[in-house]
Amino acid sequence: MKIAVVSDSHGNLYSLDRALSKIGEFDMIVHLGDHFNDIIKVNEKYKKPIEYICGNNDYGKDVKYEKIIEVCGKKILLVHGHRYDVYYNILKLYLKALEEKVDVVLYGHTHVQRIDREGEVLFVNPGSTSRPRDGMPGAAILNIDEDGEMEVNTIRFTIE
Repeated sequence: MKIAVVSDSHGNLYSLDRALSKIGEFDMIVHLGDHFNDIIKVNEKYKKPIEYICGNNDYGKDVKYEKIIEVCGKKILLVHGHRYDVYYNILKLYLKALEEKVDVVLYGHTHVQRIDREGEVLFVNPGSTSRPRDGMPGAAILNIDEDGEMEVNTIRFTIE
C-alpha cells in the first residue's frame, strides 16, 4: 500500500496537486490538517481513498482532530500536532503513541519535514505543500507491504 501523506496546504490547491503528481502512483491519500478540505477538492482528479483530520486552522468543522486507521495490519495515528507541542519535540506524541499502541504517527503543523523512530514507533511529518519553513514544499510517501514492512520517503518540489 502506497500512501501519499500531505499536510498544511492552506488553500493552495495547485501546490497540493503538484505534490500528489510528484508522488506519482499511490493507493491512498492522508491529509493532516490545515485546510483538509483542499484534499477533498483535489481528490476529484485522483479518485483515491482519503483520510483527513482537522488542524489548528480548520475552524468550525465537524471533523476529528485525530484518528487511528489501520493499513496492512499497521495502526497509524493521524494528528495535526498543535495539541502535542511538536514545535519543541515529539515527546507528547510518543507518549500518545504508546498509549494507543500504534506503529506509526503521521503529523504536521510545523511545516518542516521530519522522520524519526522512537522505539518501535515511526514518526513522519511530510512538511507543508504550500508554506514550507524548511526550504521547498514537500510531502511524504509511506509504503507498507503485505508483510507489514514499512518504508518512508520524502519528496520536494517547486511551484512553477
